[in-house]
Amino acid sequence: MNRTVSADTLVERLWDERLPRRPKDAVYSYLSRLRMVLADAENVEIARRSGGYVLRADPDVVDLHRFRELVARRVPDDRARADVLTEALGLWTGEALTGVDSPWAAALREALASERLAARLEDHDLRLRLGGHAGLVAPLTALAAARPLDERVAHQLIDALARSGRQAQALAHYETVRRHLADELGVDPSQELRSLHQRLLAPAAGVPRDVPRQLPLAPRHFQGRARELDVLSEGHTVIVSAIRGSGGVGKTWLALHWAHRHAAAFPDGQLYVNLRGFDHTVKPTDPAVVLRGFLTSLGTAPDRLPDDVDTLASMYRSAVAGRTMLILLDNAADTEQVTPLLPGTDTCRTLVTSRHPLTGLVATHGAVPVPLDVLSDDEASELLTARLGAREPEAMAEILRHCGGLPLALGIVAARAAVRADLSLAAIAAELHDSRLDALDTGDVSLRATLSWSHRALSPAAATLFALLGLAPALDLNTAAIEALAGTDSAALPELESAHLVVRTTADRYRMHDLVHHYAREQQASDSEAALQRLVDLYLHTAHVADRLLEPERPPYPLPSSTVAPLDLADKDAALAWLEAEHPMLQAIQLIAADHGWHSRAWSFAFTLMSYHWQQGHRTEALAVGHTAITAAETAGAQENQARLLHAQGHLYARAGLNDQAVAHLEESARLSFQLGDVVSEGHAHLILARAWGQQNDLDRAKHHAATGLDLYRQAEDPGLQARALNNLGWICALRGEHAEALRYCESAALLHRAANQFSGVAETLDSIGYIHEQSGALAQAATAYRESIDLFSRHGHDYEAAVTLERLGGVLPDPAAARTVWERALKIFRSRGLAEADALERRIAAL
Repeated sequence: MNRTVSADTLVERLWDERLPRRPKDAVYSYLSRLRMVLADAENVEIARRSGGYVLRADPDVVDLHRFRELVARRVPDDRARADVLTEALGLWTGEALTGVDSPWAAALREALASERLAARLEDHDLRLRLGGHAGLVAPLTALAAARPLDERVAHQLIDALARSGRQAQALAHYETVRRHLADELGVDPSQELRSLHQRLLAPAAGVPRDVPRQLPLAPRHFQGRARELDVLSEGHTVIVSAIRGSGGVGKTWLALHWAHRHAAAFPDGQLYVNLRGFDHTVKPTDPAVVLRGFLTSLGTAPDRLPDDVDTLASMYRSAVAGRTMLILLDNAADTEQVTPLLPGTDTCRTLVTSRHPLTGLVATHGAVPVPLDVLSDDEASELLTARLGAREPEAMAEILRHCGGLPLALGIVAARAAVRADLSLAAIAAELHDSRLDALDTGDVSLRATLSWSHRALSPAAATLFALLGLAPALDLNTAAIEALAGTDSAALPELESAHLVVRTTADRYRMHDLVHHYAREQQASDSEAALQRLVDLYLHTAHVADRLLEPERPPYPLPSSTVAPLDLADKDAALAWLEAEHPMLQAIQLIAADHGWHSRAWSFAFTLMSYHWQQGHRTEALAVGHTAITAAETAGAQENQARLLHAQGHLYARAGLNDQAVAHLEESARLSFQLGDVVSEGHAHLILARAWGQQNDLDRAKHHAATGLDLYRQAEDPGLQARALNNLGWICALRGEHAEALRYCESAALLHRAANQFSGVAETLDSIGYIHEQSGALAQAATAYRESIDLFSRHGHDYEAAVTLERLGGVLPDPAAARTVWERALKIFRSRGLAEADALERRIAAL
């Protein structure tokens, strides 16, 4: 521009070696057409000069020069700089020099694209600092897909996701980038990106760390094992001690005894889990489930936890880093189950018990193997003598021969003898001798004989209860569950406890050793179907009571009738405590219902646990429960329930960012709902389809489904659902940059929510309205909407939602002191919950 260019240069730049037949004539033709196009433009002229042609124009009328001038402009603060970059980027309406295919054009296009990208990335950094993270997620997702190896783009997307409360997706994207860099370039992420990842994983500074004390009760009687105890005590450089041995040999007994004796050496707490590697009634515990439990115990909010085991394991290792803790992993199935649960620091000790040697842990993690056999004759004699006294040496020797040094058998016999003081040891030995039952899982040791002998000594009521307990999952049962199973009171429990056939784990919870449970399952329980149904109904109907306390505004849903009264839960806290304590049992009970063909009960568990799973962030467990429920509804031909469950499952998949699975479930739900004429369920499916497509940055499809959901809700004449759909549609329009249309939808939503007195809907919609005003540049109006939203959220105890909107409010306030005040209020809430948002917000406050 304003510079003479020769005709030969123009020919070379336009066509390079692929020249037209008369290249200079072609140049002249193009220039003539350009003059016609520019005829109405002021102060722009293409003129012929000696040696070539010149385009005479003021630089301000050329978009590229205007763009460069704006990018180079100095401004006083971030807000003004962001406004300048918005203006600069708005000058771009497409790719430069489209249709010109030559090396010069390609090189220029690439250079111009780099200039544009640099401005975009600077704009993103500014908007992240100014609190515009929510509006950046969609464009950054698309940019990251186009530039998977660009670490600056990755850093911005991860930061935007984390600030938007989507930590799981942020961590997952980091893992994706890390793999891409390793596979494509053979390098690790940059230090800056790794630091951001560590900040997301690190516990919030200044928050008192929880000190879990999860060890079960110590064994009441312990004898021997001096060599094994010494090995376990040999320094803290031992990462893992893998204790192996057959069932009943005392692996857990030894681990718990050592753990309680050395608990003071682990001031940051003790974690414990039964991995159920050899339980015949339930599957081995998923490592992801264990990690979620551990992280929750260590202070991480459940709804901030991701689903994939690799990310959970990273968060767990970060959470225990620097702590001096003991981790006891009981009854491990194999090395693969244990590996994600190992801490990454030598300040922690890990004990693992298993019936298998776990040689993989020894080979790859330096575990110290402690093979555990039966007690020696001397140790067994000392144990039994400590329990029964030194008497009747010949009978004692006979009893020891029958028990074969197996601690579980010795404990059962000692308990039997202790409660039957009228029996001599000789009589006990004779009863054991007369047993004709084979050995169970213990080689030559007649554990089955020992159990049979103890079982036959029970009263009829205790024997009946023993057989019924074999029907239940091999998990801790509270007394209410035991009474439901028995159909009467739990008066026979003390007899079973005295006989060492059940163990009290807390004040009102009991469990069986897995070998005892296996034996109990072999007994013929009378009315087993009725007993199991009572147990299922107790858990199902109590879960329903808990659900109504957690979310009283939720529309009611029908349950199968029951003769069992649910437990009385006083309030929301009591409901949550019961659900936390009984969560593994609830999942196992649902599987029992499904296995017995009680389909309506099986799918009802998904409805009763929905609020709990949603509020506590238990997505993995919710998906498992939902899968069982959908199968039950499909098997029973209950299409209405199937459609609703498919919608709920699709919503969970969408929330977890698993969009392909979400779309498949939601489209099937919409299809079934359409066939049934259920416009509400069909509307639900389309509304979540809008979310799933929005997460993939397909905003056209997202808007289509949101509009379809709104139309269906209007057919249903449900104002509350219409308001929800209008807000959803407005948000999508805002992401598309259609601010006037977005505002109309959201203002209509707010009116409907107010008319229905739905405070949470009003608050959520006001937050959307604030965002729309912010994106439109109407910052004062944005602040007003945000303030009203915060007031509503705060008045009704929705502190987290209030904090999110407080952070947005601070981003639109012109006064730094005012911004600091609202951000510090939000920071206090984030810190109290141990949320990752706290670190990012603290950096924004520091930047003020």
